[in-house]
Amino acid sequence: MLRRLIAGSMLLMPAAIYADSIEISGGGHLSGEIKSQGDFVVVEVDDEIQVALPRSRVRRMVDSGELAKYQELAAKTGDDAELNYKLAIWCVTGNNVPGRAQYYKRFHLQRAVELDPDHPQARAALGFKKHEGKWIRSVDLMHDRGMISVGGRWELPEAVALNETAEASEIETKTWKRDVSRLVGIVTKGSSKAGEAMDTLRAINDPMAAGAIADQLLRSRNNRSQSSGLRRVWIDLLGRFKNRTSVQALVRAGIEEPDATLREAALKHLQEYGASSAAATYLPMLKANDHDTVNRAARALSWFPDPEMAMEYVNALVTTQTTTGPAGAGMNVGFGDNGANGMSSGSQPIVNKSTSNNTAVLALLKEIEPDADFGYDERAWQAYFAAKKTAFSGDLRRDR
Repeated sequence: MLRRLIAGSMLLMPAAIYADSIEISGGGHLSGEIKSQGDFVVVEVDDEIQVALPRSRVRRMVDSGELAKYQELAAKTGDDAELNYKLAIWCVTGNNVPGRAQYYKRFHLQRAVELDPDHPQARAALGFKKHEGKWIRSVDLMHDRGMISVGGRWELPEAVALNETAEASEIETKTWKRDVSRLVGIVTKGSSKAGEAMDTLRAINDPMAAGAIADQLLRSRNNRSQSSGLRRVWIDLLGRFKNRTSVQALVRAGIEEPDATLREAALKHLQEYGASSAAATYLPMLKANDHDTVNRAARALSWFPDPEMAMEYVNALVTTQTTTGPAGAGMNVGFGDNGANGMSSGSQPIVNKSTSNNTAVLALLKEIEPDADFGYDERAWQAYFAAKKTAFSGDLRRDR
């Protein structure tokens, strides 16, 4: 009897009924009588052939009954590409094939393509696309286009780099929040290490700490949990970082901070870095339906006076604030402190209007035009700036 000993990984189609099968690591299976010989597993496929595999290559042993239906169908596929494709799909449907069904699927897809190189479904299932008349692996096509695969998605390297940077930044920001909170706790408790902790806080120079510092400034704004001295540290650190997060926090402080000293410190830092962001934020606030907001915005804008915005300032000199009161029975007439009135009829809500001369806006106008003073006369200011804009001091005649 001729017996051949074959070592390797292959998938043999059954021609008879076999007693047992083994699944091979990396794909495929062998069916036959299984024998164990030390570090090897020997599968007697028939009287002529034995296959020896190292135990490390054997993923698991399978009872032949589990693969009976598969073996029956596999024997019928022959050299038919379509039948091999259909069997590949059958292998991964439900529990038709136990264990690593994907390996069986891939074998029959590759067999289908071998028999019919232009089988579209098999090509697609193997990750190929037709490009300029040729089948090319999708992964190669995407690589040629400069894309990289991340988590099953194809993305541009630049986008991946940005995402990785963002993730790293988020982790670092969380770390800074934890560390800063710990140091603040030491300072506010007044322990023996408070001075050392304060020095550590003042020495922070990593811009990635901006989020943690901005958070401390915001959370301590309307309570007395932190001293003015500690809160001044937050302002100065944000002024040191000079990044988007710090500018946003300082812009908010410049308008919302109740402590005038800290508010002015924030605006002073913004003069050095962030002036355009500050001005762009404060200018629309001149149109607010609230006299206090208008004046706070004008005071903040006085740190960034811009003659080009003169007409915007003029339009905010005198503003009208509208408020709505609760509905009342019958006719109701209300008079404000400045003589303005509101009226409602029946159950309609009462609408109150009050007009205010905004002193901070007038001061802002005088800052850009120290030689002019038209008080709260908006028309006079408008005429003044219109005349100034159209004035021409040169001589239009040209020497001949």
